[in-house]
Amino acid sequence: MENKSSNDFMEKFKGLGLGGQIIVVAALVLFIDGFLPWYSVDLGPFGSVDRNGWESPGAIWSMLAILIGLAMGGVIVARALMTAGTIPDNVGGFSWPKINLGAAGVAALFVVIKLINESSYLSFGFYVGIICVIALCAMPARCAYSGHDSTAPATRVNTPDAVPIAC
Repeated sequence: MENKSSNDFMEKFKGLGLGGQIIVVAALVLFIDGFLPWYSVDLGPFGSVDRNGWESPGAIWSMLAILIGLAMGGVIVARALMTAGTIPDNVGGFSWPKINLGAAGVAALFVVIKLINESSYLSFGFYVGIICVIALCAMPARCAYSGHDSTAPATRVNTPDAVPIAC
């Protein structure tokens, strides 16, 4: 038997636009990836030393990128779960796709700074982090200037001329 609240949550998740779904999943994967090895040094017979996204070198850059990703995903989830109008559609004259694009750009900049800071001994966690940050940038970049808010809960209109929001 499935729990009714989990069904409601899945329905709300499916009701998000494609951009919102991608951002939420990428934010969660980026958070989990923060605990995986981003750097690894093999010391031969003495084993190896691994550093994750929360540790040096340049820990502040990956921490900020991860926290920005979580904030982006959190706003999208909050907008989906709260009643309409609780979180405004525009903040300071900027729509959420434009805000997400700016936040994702800053997160990408932080990951690039971390890469420039130390580019030797990269491990798989760093590459997963780069992919997640690219995913965080992809949908807001596509939707920011198209006029569609793909991070908003989708509204189903049952008219033949309705254009689906598929940003």
